[in-house]
Amino acid sequence: MAWYPWMLNKVLLPVYQKLRSKPLLDYLDEYKNHLNWTEDQLREHQWQQLLRLLTHCFEHSPFYRQHWQRAGLDSVQDIRSRDDFTRLPPVNKSVLTEHRDRVLAQTGSGGIRKSTGGSTGQPFHFELNPDSNTRREAVMWRAYGWLGAGLGHKTLYLWGTDVGPQPWSKRLRNRLYHGFYNRTMLNAFAMRSDNLDSYVNEVNRVRPEAIVGYVNPLFELARYIVEKGLTVYQPNAILTGAEPLFESQRQIIEQAFGAPTYNTYGCREVMLIAAECQAHKRLHINSDQLMVEALDEQGQSLEQGSGDLALTDLFNYRMPLVRYLNGDRVSLAREGCGCGNPLPVMDSAEGRKLDMLRTPSGAHIPGELFPHLFKEFPEIKRFQVRQSQLDSLDVLLECPLPLGDEAVERLQREVDKYSQGELRVNVRRVPSIPLNASGKHRVTICEL
Repeated sequence: MAWYPWMLNKVLLPVYQKLRSKPLLDYLDEYKNHLNWTEDQLREHQWQQLLRLLTHCFEHSPFYRQHWQRAGLDSVQDIRSRDDFTRLPPVNKSVLTEHRDRVLAQTGSGGIRKSTGGSTGQPFHFELNPDSNTRREAVMWRAYGWLGAGLGHKTLYLWGTDVGPQPWSKRLRNRLYHGFYNRTMLNAFAMRSDNLDSYVNEVNRVRPEAIVGYVNPLFELARYIVEKGLTVYQPNAILTGAEPLFESQRQIIEQAFGAPTYNTYGCREVMLIAAECQAHKRLHINSDQLMVEALDEQGQSLEQGSGDLALTDLFNYRMPLVRYLNGDRVSLAREGCGCGNPLPVMDSAEGRKLDMLRTPSGAHIPGELFPHLFKEFPEIKRFQVRQSQLDSLDVLLECPLPLGDEAVERLQREVDKYSQGELRVNVRRVPSIPLNASGKHRVTICEL
C-alpha cells in the first residue's frame, strides 16, 4: 500500500489528532525542523528547556527541591551554566521508587502510568504527562523516518508482545492499533528453533518496506536464513533495538536480508535516545528531547568517552527524571557526524548486557571482550558469562556441536590474558540460555 503513508499523514492522523487532542504531527514537524538548525541553536534550545524543567522541579517536586538543596543549590538561579547543572546529584531507580510520591509533581492531574522490568528484573513504575508521551513518539518517528520506517510505511516488527492470556477485546484493539500504523507484529518471545520457517514465511507474505526487531531474535533468524540458503523478501531497511548490535551480528543480518541494518538505542523510561543515520557509523542523540551525559567513576560529566549514562527528560513534568542513571553505559563523541544532521552523536551504547567483570586484585574486564572472543568458536551458538564469585566465571554455552578440551583450554588462556590468571573459568553446556524479565539476552552478568 504505497498510498497509505500519505493517507495516514494527510487524512487519518489529522482527524485522530482533533478527536484526541494529541498533536503528534505538529510535534513531528517541529522536531524535523530542528534538523535544519545549527549545533549552537540546538544547544541553546536544550538549555532553555532544561531551565524550564528545573524551575518546575524546584516549585512542584518536593523530593528534587530537598535533594538539590542538600547539594547547596537553593533555586534555579543557582544554575547558571552546564557546570552548575552537573552539581545536581544523580538519581537511580531505587531512589525514585523509594521517594515516588514526593518525586511526582504536586500540581496538575494524574499522568500516564508505565513500568519497566529493567535488566535486573526489578520493576520500576513511573509516570509522564500526556504532552511528554506525544513528544517522545514524535522523536521516535523522526528517526524511524530518516531510516525508512516512518509513519505509515509497511513495517514488520519482531518484538515482544503482552505476557499471559489476553481477552479478545484487547487482542482486537491491538490488531486495530497496529493496523492503523501499517505494521505487522511477530512475537519474538515465541521464536524457537523448530518454528523459524514460519517467521521466514511471514516476512515473505508481508513484504515489508522495513523490519524493526530485537537484536538477538533478528540475528538468530538471519543466521537460520543464511545457513539454510533460504530466499527471503528484501526490505529497504532493518532497524534493531533493545540490545547492543555487534558488527558481527550486523553483517549476518545484512547478508540474510540484503538490506542495510541500523542500530537504535532507547529505554522505556524515555523511549528513543539515539539512532544511527544512513552514514551508518554512530548514533545521533535526541538532544532536543533529552539531556544525555556520560559520568566517570567519580560521577563527573564527560565531554567525550565512555561512562555511566545519566538521562534528563526535558518534557516529563509529571514524574521528572533529572540526571537519572538507568544502569547503561554509553560512549560520547566530541565531533559531530559528517552526514549533515546537527544532532550530537555517541559512538556506542553498551547497555547492562555488557556488565564489567572484576578480578580479586580490583581490575575490570570489559564485557565487550567476550563477543569478540566467542566469534572465533564456530561451534558455539550462544553464550553468557556470569560472575557470582570474585575468583571465577561461569560460562554458559549453547553448542549444537561438541566443544573439545582444546577449545575450553583456549578459552581459559584468553581469560587468563586479560585477568592476569586470577579468574577460573567454569564451562557449562546448556540446552538454552534463558532471557531476562524484559525478554533480552544478556552477554555478561556481574552479580557481585
